Amino acid sequence: MRRLLWPVGVLVVTGLYGCLPLLGSREVYMRGDSAAQFAPTWWQLGRTLRESGWPIVLDPDSFTGGNYAAEALFGIWNPLNPLIWLITSGASDLLVAVTAIKIGIMMALALGTYLLAREYDAPPWSAAVVATSLPFAGFTLWWDAGSWPAGLIAFAYTPWVWWAFRRTLRGTMNPFLGFVVGVLGVTQGNPYGTLAVAVVGAALVLEGLLTRNRAGAGRLLLTGGWVACFLPLVYLPLVRVSELAARSSGPLFGNNGKMRPEIGDLLGLSSPTFVPDIQAITGVTQVPVTYFCWFLLPLLPWLKYGVLRERLRELTGLATITLLYLLMTLGPSNLWLFRWPLRLIEYFYLALGIGLAIVLGQGLQRDRWRARLAGTAALVGAVSFQAWAQHPTWVASTLGGCAVLVALTTLLLLCHRFVSATPVLLAAVLIAGTGVVLLGQARIYQENEGARVYHVPTDVAALQERFGDLDGRVMQFADLRPVQKNGPDEKLRSAWDSFLPGSMYDVAGVDAVNSYTGMGFRRFERTLCLHYEGFTRPCGYRRVWRPLEKGQPPLADLLKLETVVAGPQQIVGVTPPANWRNVEHGERTVLVRTDQLPWPNSRLSWAEEGVTVHSARSAGVGEELTVEAPQGGRVTFAMLAWPGYSATLDGEPIDVEHNEAGLLTVDLPRGADGDLVVEYDRPGAALASGAAALGGIGALLLGGLHAVVRRRRREPAAEVGSAEEPTAEDWPAEDRPAVDQRSL
Repeated sequence: MRRLLWPVGVLVVTGLYGCLPLLGSREVYMRGDSAAQFAPTWWQLGRTLRESGWPIVLDPDSFTGGNYAAEALFGIWNPLNPLIWLITSGASDLLVAVTAIKIGIMMALALGTYLLAREYDAPPWSAAVVATSLPFAGFTLWWDAGSWPAGLIAFAYTPWVWWAFRRTLRGTMNPFLGFVVGVLGVTQGNPYGTLAVAVVGAALVLEGLLTRNRAGAGRLLLTGGWVACFLPLVYLPLVRVSELAARSSGPLFGNNGKMRPEIGDLLGLSSPTFVPDIQAITGVTQVPVTYFCWFLLPLLPWLKYGVLRERLRELTGLATITLLYLLMTLGPSNLWLFRWPLRLIEYFYLALGIGLAIVLGQGLQRDRWRARLAGTAALVGAVSFQAWAQHPTWVASTLGGCAVLVALTTLLLLCHRFVSATPVLLAAVLIAGTGVVLLGQARIYQENEGARVYHVPTDVAALQERFGDLDGRVMQFADLRPVQKNGPDEKLRSAWDSFLPGSMYDVAGVDAVNSYTGMGFRRFERTLCLHYEGFTRPCGYRRVWRPLEKGQPPLADLLKLETVVAGPQQIVGVTPPANWRNVEHGERTVLVRTDQLPWPNSRLSWAEEGVTVHSARSAGVGEELTVEAPQGGRVTFAMLAWPGYSATLDGEPIDVEHNEAGLLTVDLPRGADGDLVVEYDRPGAALASGAAALGGIGALLLGGLHAVVRRRRREPAAEVGSAEEPTAEDWPAEDRPAVDQRSL
């Protein structure tokens, strides 16, 4: 039971500390993409999971936001993510569900960090100190936990992957288990998590070679290779969609300065109130994003660094990971798929924290008190001056941060100097200090104002009641970005009585075209003047009433719209067709269709003159039609032509195309008469499934071989132990081998 005290303590402290930011704002974990994309999409995925099962690859009725396989970041292949979806969809309030989930993920991050530090032989107390600090580092708390849960989950997997891979290298873990943890990291779908798997794996292979553990290096290399077999499953749909996506990867290298820290900004890693001048999403960052932990810089003069020199070879992997992530954090703002290098600072802090746990575990120096005290004073003074110099008008927050840092450092050194400073006491002061700093930051900053603000309504029942009058397929034409930017908050909150951002219509139970997407569909968004947040410019409202081509119905008919919701600025100078009736006018205009749409059980929206459709119905994400077209002709469906769609006419393949708006079309050949079947399979499904199966089989064989070899090695040892030679229990007490206290 004693072995569980520290890890359980880490979980409890992290869970309690995770609640402290709520004292500043109850919506601190519901900022940016969390509000507009992740919370409603998790809710929708959970509802779909209950109704249709797993995996959930595509929802054609969500248009740009429905290609979950290509978006990747929802981790549809990760077997743990459905738990998140089910919790969200089962909650009556999205804010409560999302807050609980994020705190739980931070607890998992802390426990993984603790185990990783212990893997490097850091004592339990110093491992716990670092583990309870990392989840509340500036970027992790204010950006990942506040806005980007995909990044938070990917980062939370990283210490677990690192721990499993290093144990695989040393032979203390079956490589199949290391493979499983690695696959969980990759299938999360966040490219930064996949990068971490690659960086950690490569660095540990190098460590194995330098420590002459060639067998372990080979074993880890094979494990990583089998993990890599899952990359096509996760990322191949994204690659195939890239030619149609609205978001371009841009140049291989580029630097516009966005979300890119300078090396001097890293000096604020122990300053609770240093806010660097880094360009964020909505302007210059407003929170201490480069903060790590309050005690690292003040304790630099007191640490015993000799342990690093003594263990130089076995710490090669740690040093390599630290250096690589430091360089990437300070790199250009665009590096292939990896833009905004500030996102990598937490990975650098993880590696730095493991090294700190190792050194801190040796205890603090007790000699040369005056010189060391002067060094600490100089460091604390420097970081405090830096915080003031960056924002000289923020006097209260700067003085508050400086006072807290001085008080905590003084308390720690007084305990070390005049009290019998046992490791438990040092750990208590260090961990308590993390809570004090976090509480102060919560009161000062409250939320991350560098991310987009939404303040969306989160009561599910109230949402569904408020928007329950919107029938059929709905499209919203409104742009709330000026209100987001200029406020006030009360005006923004009241706007959600009439409109909803991102994918929030899913939670309201409305079949809406609008959704949030990080990927987009270029033709569709360009035609309807759609923003990735689901907002529109007035040109979209004008175009939806017009046909794309001569002889076609308006785009509203091709989309099979039955209700249109529009803001006052969008409708100016536009007269809808006669078959639409205005049923609400004021803060919003609501128009409803007065005629019936054809083929109500199908997404088929238009058939060219001369094409007779005898029957049409939707079959999951596909369509089944019975058609007759003596002269040939085109049919159009109210769904996007994502790569992966195919069509057959009486079993013979025919081409699938898309129109100017990106909607799926099929050109029927002359004399067509029979069954038209439109089906979807994710791009490269056969290759991806085959590679994943190969990886799983290879990992099983590797794990089985490892188990057999270990068993054979234990058998001779057991035979030797059964001879006349006495066991440890037979020895006199004074001659028994000492117990390794680090395992307690």
